[in-house]
Amino acid sequence: MDRIQQMQAFVQVVESGNFTREAEALGLPRSTVSSTVQALEDRLGVQLLQRTTRVVRPTQEGLQFADTARDLVDAVAQAEGQYRFRPDDISGRLRIDMPSRIARRMVIPHLHEFRARFPAITLDISATDRLIDLVSEGIDAVVRLAELEDSELICRKIGDVPMLTCGSADYIARHGVPKTPADLTDHCLVNYALRMPALSAEWDGLENGQEVTVEMRSYLCVDNAESYVAGALSGHGLIQVPAHDVADDIAAGRLIEVLTEYRPAPVPVSFLYARRRYLAPRLKVFMDWMAELLNVEGFVEAHNETSRGI
Repeated sequence: MDRIQQMQAFVQVVESGNFTREAEALGLPRSTVSSTVQALEDRLGVQLLQRTTRVVRPTQEGLQFADTARDLVDAVAQAEGQYRFRPDDISGRLRIDMPSRIARRMVIPHLHEFRARFPAITLDISATDRLIDLVSEGIDAVVRLAELEDSELICRKIGDVPMLTCGSADYIARHGVPKTPADLTDHCLVNYALRMPALSAEWDGLENGQEVTVEMRSYLCVDNAESYVAGALSGHGLIQVPAHDVADDIAAGRLIEVLTEYRPAPVPVSFLYARRRYLAPRLKVFMDWMAELLNVEGFVEAHNETSRGI
């Protein structure tokens, strides 16, 4: 294999964490992939991978080299794509992390549409709400609903997500309907925190265009969206969620929206990915497809997409 092919094999082994799996994806014997990476290590004079019988992990040098190698491999793919940018030519493994509710309710049910367009792309989707280190965990991009802090990542905003406050019919029957933010002192909030323990439980809304925050009682705190909605459905308190996310539950009467005149400000939903000179075609087409999906399905309000460093 030439040098670019060696680097491509190495990057794919890093992303899959497995020689056998990558050999199957490349249509090569496992021994060929293993010897290719060994030849790359010999040429560079450094160990790039730690090998055990069950798992393959990049060394610190391997992580550093993988970042550079991805840029070179993607640059070649982009250059070749100028002349043959057909869907069947876009290939490789793509690792995306996104909130569990978006993965389960939006992306996975429509994934056959993406597969029909780009059959040579292999997807690894992790559905979490936790903080991710893209480089060390080998993630190509994450999808997040949040006001994003400064970082070394590139942010591509998809749109703004309308939010609402709701609780279960049983909870509302027991505690009553809050008419104004001041009434929330008599209510409980299902708390949500990326890191435990949560410092406080707060409800946020808009009153006459101004942000209002009310500290509330809470006896349940969760760290993922599925548990958050389940907490509301089980009557443990009010929650604040994307409107589209609970539309079916509200239509069926399982959840009831409250404080409709004090809805929170919309929350931006964005892709975050590492700053690289060349964007892999497989990542670009997935981001384009998912942005289109969230807009068509009404999850986000219309938005002119932009990419920026944050």
